[in-house]
Amino acid sequence: MMFRELYDQTLAIKKLLDQADQTDRERLIKKLQRMFDKRGEILKHLPGVTSDEDKELIREVADMNHGINTAMQGVKQSIVNDMNQFRHHKHSVSRYQNPFQGPTKDGMFLDKRE
Repeated sequence: MMFRELYDQTLAIKKLLDQADQTDRERLIKKLQRMFDKRGEILKHLPGVTSDEDKELIREVADMNHGINTAMQGVKQSIVNDMNQFRHHKHSVSRYQNPFQGPTKDGMFLDKRE
């Protein structure tokens, strides 16, 4: 019974990640966190494997975990890309607003005294 719950919860996580919309990542991450917490509680209370059916469910859960890990890496990479893009945009805006702030590329020196 517990193995079926684990399988169902893992399947729900996989379906959520497959249908995930990257535009609302914050809500997706919160929902995934709740689902992973629930799955963790199920894992804590699992008894020993007793039947061939349980072993088959465990194999299927392990296969789904590979897909879940790949999808989670994709979500992580999109977050990292957005952070890098934001950092680059922030730097570009700063350079546009204050073009003489940093060192010059041609070695020219500007005296800032009046």
